[in-house]
Amino acid sequence: MSQFRTLLTALASPMSPSSRFLCADPAVIAPPPAAQRRWANRLAICCGVALATLTASAAVASCVARDLGTRTVGVAFNGQVGTIDAGNSSSPPGSVTINWGDQTTSGGQVQVLPGTCFPIVNLHCAYTVSGGHTYSEPLTGVNLRIQTANLGSCSSSGFDVVASGSPSPPIPAVEYYYADWNFYFVTAAADEIAALDGGAFNGLWKRTGQQFNVYALANAPASSSTVWRFFSTIFDPKSSHFYTANVDEYNALVAENGTGWQLEGPVFSTPMPAADGSCPSGSIPIYRMYNNGQGGAPNHRFTTDANVRATMLAAGWIPEGQGIGVGFCSPQ
Repeated sequence: MSQFRTLLTALASPMSPSSRFLCADPAVIAPPPAAQRRWANRLAICCGVALATLTASAAVASCVARDLGTRTVGVAFNGQVGTIDAGNSSSPPGSVTINWGDQTTSGGQVQVLPGTCFPIVNLHCAYTVSGGHTYSEPLTGVNLRIQTANLGSCSSSGFDVVASGSPSPPIPAVEYYYADWNFYFVTAAADEIAALDGGAFNGLWKRTGQQFNVYALANAPASSSTVWRFFSTIFDPKSSHFYTANVDEYNALVAENGTGWQLEGPVFSTPMPAADGSCPSGSIPIYRMYNNGQGGAPNHRFTTDANVRATMLAAGWIPEGQGIGVGFCSPQ
């Protein structure tokens, strides 16, 4: 009950900006889903708004399996393979089986996604599913499948397993923009691209027309570096992602132990710039810019377009990285 009283005090107080903001305009609830669930729970207490009204899109349990990109024979995968949203069901997923698409299966590890599963309402819980596997032979069009005991199943889009030593060609990292937040997001994951292009998050994230080349994680050139992605919801209702291949930045964020930025995992690989910002032969600079906290939450934009860079700097964004502000390099 102490959590209940604390939340009531924080959100229902006439002096609480969050309470006045939320109760005045419930329509401000916006993606991502984890943030939407938290605000919906608060509104249910603060304003008497039914949870189903605000999160109707999550009313039915749903499961999303990710494709693993191009995998390499003999190279172990360990990490997240999908997410499960329980919707209006109070049932946990139960036992989870991962079918790796090569006639092998293993049990999945399930964890509650931070910021979901409000303890009083106990609805709209979301979970991550993780596992490990090593493919033993080349395959094409592999479909990973997640099967839960209580909340259904889902399959990934097709991905390939290539023989060891096979070259890994560049793939596109596509940029999206959320106008209301003035936020940019970039992804090279085929499942994320398909979801955003298909109208996920109410279609609020739109392609900018910008993209740049990166390497898939599997069999990336030894000269390239892994880029890690972090996620934070402490700027609720906004959320933000951060990308780095810098060891010091990575270690500093991991040391927070999830209190600020949560490690999502490796997302792609790129060549890296020298201290003066120059890129290796066969690659071009990916400029990194920081919004300097405009709008109350951090956001970074990455681009290979010098004109886009100039426009962002004129708008008050700050260059970060090597030399004039080069974060990564894009293979051509």
